Amino acid sequence: MEFKEIKRLLDLRCYEDNLFIAGYEKIAGVDEVGRGSLAGPLVAAAVILDKRNLIIEDINDSKKLTPEKRKYIFKKIIRNCLCWSIVKIPSDEIDSLSITRANALAFKKAIEALKIKPDIVLADYISMDPGIEYLPIVNGDSLSISIAAASIIAKVIRDRIMLRFSRYYPEYGFEHNKGYGTRKHLKSLQKYGPTNIHRVSYRGVLS
Repeated sequence: MEFKEIKRLLDLRCYEDNLFIAGYEKIAGVDEVGRGSLAGPLVAAAVILDKRNLIIEDINDSKKLTPEKRKYIFKKIIRNCLCWSIVKIPSDEIDSLSITRANALAFKKAIEALKIKPDIVLADYISMDPGIEYLPIVNGDSLSISIAAASIIAKVIRDRIMLRFSRYYPEYGFEHNKGYGTRKHLKSLQKYGPTNIHRVSYRGVLS
């Protein structure tokens, strides 16, 4: 491993190292995928990494990794973490709640679903009350290894869900766009209309 990569990984665990020094033992990272998607669920993941294995080679914000690299790191995370959880908020619930409230609910449920209760939660900044100490970090998936790990878990799981949906709704290209508003997806919406997994409260879905 090159020095530059080693330094990046050490920087990525800076929040966790400082919290360990401060006496926190079980640190949970939480993140979501699918907030801006026109179709499919919002997926949130929570994970508590093992502080003895806090260097995970190549880990990064899920958006900066190739699908193959995400799948590889996903397996390393779930093999070596203390526990992890996943929560899915379906499209109709997002429509009824609003995406902001759905996001906060998904984070809270993901934290509650962990088999081990964390001492503190790290997450991208969002207004929520998880019932335990909470440290919001702007752009957290690029600054905290725990949040980055959660983002990878959420992304891999959601991609699998959208691939399954693509078999039921082949006209929309979900296997490629994952429900986001690409040109092909928007043209399919104009031609066929929304499915029951589309978020009808989102601009462009019903137009």
